[in-house]
Amino acid sequence: MDATRYTRVISKEEAEKGFVFVVKDRLPFFPLAGASFEIVQGSVVRPARIESYPCMCRGPEKPHNHYYVRYEGLCVGDQVTLRKDGKKARRYVLLVRSTAGRREFCG
Repeated sequence: MDATRYTRVISKEEAEKGFVFVVKDRLPFFPLAGASFEIVQGSVVRPARIESYPCMCRGPEKPHNHYYVRYEGLCVGDQVTLRKDGKKARRYVLLVRSTAGRREFCG
């Protein structure tokens, strides 16, 4: 795991609902849930924050939350990397690497 960046491949659910899941052990990489920050992709700057929703995908005896950042326009199979901007606090740079042939759905 690289402590300077967060990387994942976008699932169908993420593409359809317009977000990027944040796995629980990587939450400390981002500001606290609900706190605002910026995501920069090229010349576009978007406001963002970590959000969550309750889930029981592991059964009713193991309720938990899923964490995510809203970000529309990503496609199934895109590899997204968020890295902290060393020049500005609470700013993250987004890099998207699209994988040819895996563009089943784009949000």
